[in-house]
Amino acid sequence: MSLIVETGACVPNANSFATLAEADAYFADFGGAWAGDDASKESALIRASAWLSTYPNWDGRLKCGRGNQGLAWPRNGVVDCEGETVPDNEVPAEVKIATYAAALVELTAAGSLTPGVTPGQQVKSEKVDVIEVQYMTPKDQGVIDGRSNTVASLRPMLTQVQDVLRCMASFPSGSKTPWPFVA
Repeated sequence: MSLIVETGACVPNANSFATLAEADAYFADFGGAWAGDDASKESALIRASAWLSTYPNWDGRLKCGRGNQGLAWPRNGVVDCEGETVPDNEVPAEVKIATYAAALVELTAAGSLTPGVTPGQQVKSEKVDVIEVQYMTPKDQGVIDGRSNTVASLRPMLTQVQDVLRCMASFPSGSKTPWPFVA
């Protein structure tokens, strides 16, 4: 699948907040293990953009409404950390930087942003002689109050995403720890 980049014009089938050239330039300037073929990098950008589009409680509203734009940006009514209104005809730099950071996670380990865990089905221990299998409980797997802690292991790599987007999104009410870093 090729990149269809959101420009701020509500591209209906957009699947990325950034171009491959932008991501390559970002990593050339700031470093990082952004290595791989173009197809793998584009796939990582697509997965990162899809994941960021599900970021909870984005401030503001979709500029063009549901069904009229492919991703969560552009938006109306968003204010940045400096108190400036984010223009509704752009994908903000903060979202692009978050896309690069999340894409690097996905390029390094595809599927890391959306891990699949089935509570109660993870093997906790096995015994070979007189075969014995013990499955992990949801608590063993880090499921607390029905939420998975699997993503918490990615905290060091995702801190940049959290930091750069802190003023443009809020977190679910009642959450003690900001998403995606569940307790």
